[in-house]
Amino acid sequence: MENSRIHALPEDVINQIAAGEVVERPASVVKELMENALDAGASRIEVQISDGGKSSILIRDNGCGMSEADLDMCYLPHTTSKLKTAEDLFHLATNGFRGEAVASIAAVSKLTITSREEDAAEAHQVHLTGGTPDCKATDASPRGTSFLIEDLFFNAPVRKTFLGSDTLEASRILDTVTRLAMANPNVRIDYKVNGRDVFTGVEGNDLRSRIAEALGAGIARTMLPVDYEEAGIRVSGFAVPPDALKNKRSKLYFYVQKRPIWNPVMTKAVTRAYEPYGSTNAPIAVLFLEMEDVAVDVNVHPNKREVRFANENDVFLAVHHAIRDAFQKPEEDHPTISLEEITAPSPMPSAPAPSMPTLHPEPLFTRKAPAAEPAPSLPEKESAPMPMPFPCPKPAEKTVREKPSKYRSDDPDDIIQDLFSLPENGNIIPLTPQNLRPPTRMDKSTPPQFFQLANTYLVCEDSEGLLLIDQNAAHQRILYEQALNSLGAQAALESQELLFPEIVEFSAAEASVIPSLLETFDQLGFHLELFGKNTYQLRGTPRDLPFSRSVESLRELVSAVFEGDDPGNPSQETLAKAWAKSNAIQAGDKLSTEEMTQLMASLLTTQDPMSSPSGRPTLMRLPLSEIHKRFKR
Repeated sequence: MENSRIHALPEDVINQIAAGEVVERPASVVKELMENALDAGASRIEVQISDGGKSSILIRDNGCGMSEADLDMCYLPHTTSKLKTAEDLFHLATNGFRGEAVASIAAVSKLTITSREEDAAEAHQVHLTGGTPDCKATDASPRGTSFLIEDLFFNAPVRKTFLGSDTLEASRILDTVTRLAMANPNVRIDYKVNGRDVFTGVEGNDLRSRIAEALGAGIARTMLPVDYEEAGIRVSGFAVPPDALKNKRSKLYFYVQKRPIWNPVMTKAVTRAYEPYGSTNAPIAVLFLEMEDVAVDVNVHPNKREVRFANENDVFLAVHHAIRDAFQKPEEDHPTISLEEITAPSPMPSAPAPSMPTLHPEPLFTRKAPAAEPAPSLPEKESAPMPMPFPCPKPAEKTVREKPSKYRSDDPDDIIQDLFSLPENGNIIPLTPQNLRPPTRMDKSTPPQFFQLANTYLVCEDSEGLLLIDQNAAHQRILYEQALNSLGAQAALESQELLFPEIVEFSAAEASVIPSLLETFDQLGFHLELFGKNTYQLRGTPRDLPFSRSVESLRELVSAVFEGDDPGNPSQETLAKAWAKSNAIQAGDKLSTEEMTQLMASLLTTQDPMSSPSGRPTLMRLPLSEIHKRFKR
């Protein structure tokens, strides 16, 4: 009809819309084609990318291959070899089904597919541009299939602008590769970026060895096996025990029927299982769920990232109990597996730490190495109330005063809790630039004296009451501004060379971004040299960082940078925040009087002394007028 406003979309537009659901970025391409290779029975898969996958992605396998007729069908929409009826969707023994993966990839790229079956005399090849076949040919390639994707999103420039840097996209592909590699330890998987080997998964390994290849042998060695069944759901895999956790970033790898998935129910179940152990670090676990096909729907998300469970409560309980069961087993019940063959990198020649111009932001807060005895830890949430500094027995009978407050209690511990937590009664006020002044005592002839509360807060008297300082937040502010000054001036913070270099192993994903950050780490005082695959020598650390914390601080710095929006090219602010967080004194660190005085003096010279880089308050004042009010003066 001439006046009709509704019309059918052209085929190329339909294909690009479908591609938008399936192909979000280069990692989506790698995921779909690696899953197809696994379903084709491949025992070896090679992934090569250039420029973060934007210029080219090559995925080659030695699977069963395709005939010429199959090759002519595989790039058409809604074609598959994985099912024939709708009922088959709920009984898949493969890596899921969309029927649009190859068609979607072809629609937004220049694609060359080459495939050969076992008994075929030669391989067949087809080249497509934007989903349209250009030419066909024969080739002498061996059995298997290869996909060469070039100029991804060449006909969708807006989509291209939403991609991250080359390093970021390459790290996303690496995450995809390692997740599939851990689920298939019997398959050799190689991943190369711009011709450089980034990940190699040796075929024939067991799961723990494959985890070591992906996450590092240090993590794999500490993991406890998980094997538990409840309500028809079997949970197996490995988890790091709470006392061995070191990172602040969770590393959770979930699989259903060997398909990598993300699921909030499973995440919550794992987190809750760790909570009773009081660790402040993030959990690390690799878990596989096995259940009846009808109990899980793997096709509710366009790229199969999420799944739907028929009974989420059963899944939560099974995962939660599986982790707790693994932690509660006697140590002798846990089998040990040797990882010697993958934990001994070949050493490279060492060289002295590079010499760089140094920057001395003043005043510097000089930290000393902690004493041999462990610093007292903070009380846990459910521990007994903090004792009074002097005996204060409870009255035999509680007296009700006129106009009683609903928060009032005759228990002296409750009064202290009330004073510090209830603004109606305590009225602790945050400081602002207008009311911040250096602490001065009533008696101005003597300097202010500091003491620590729970080895976490500094307390001193000033002319208006009590000043409370969060030592971690305050030190983060000092270090943050020092790092910004150093990075902005292209100068280096002073470093101390280690007498014996420390060997530090990173996960494959973290190690992939470190080469682009070595110069920046030098500026911040960490001098690293490549020592082996995913392993570096730490030869120098920031001057004021205790040796005992050097490796932990480096790991925290790398982890924090890796969590950022663009780990391969982080902003100066991101780097400064990460460096400050990883190097600052912690809650529970005991400080000397001189250190407390210097911390406060350094804080007052910063541009924003009232808050940490993340926005936490650094100082608060409890006014003397409020103290008088509480004692009814």
